[in-house]
Amino acid sequence: MVEIRDPVMSTADPSIPRPPAVASSLQALLATVVATVVSVFRGVAFWATIPLPLVIAGTLATDIVATDPLLVGALVALNVVCVALGHNYSPNA
Repeated sequence: MVEIRDPVMSTADPSIPRPPAVASSLQALLATVVATVVSVFRGVAFWATIPLPLVIAGTLATDIVATDPLLVGALVALNVVCVALGHNYSPNA
């Protein structure tokens, strides 16, 4: 009896080209840029939460709230947004 063996087949599909190394390095560069921009925005939001309550208190003390209540409301909303965005900021990272 003659035994017929199947030839070893490759699992690589030659019809799908490999992405060039340039594409992967561009993706890495883009990921680094995005991470840097996010870190900068978090840092600005974190540090903005420190003076904003003082500015809001100043508007309340000088009666700006009576003449322009939308400004005070916008400052309070900005402070809440800065707290939310800057919450995970780490200055050492």
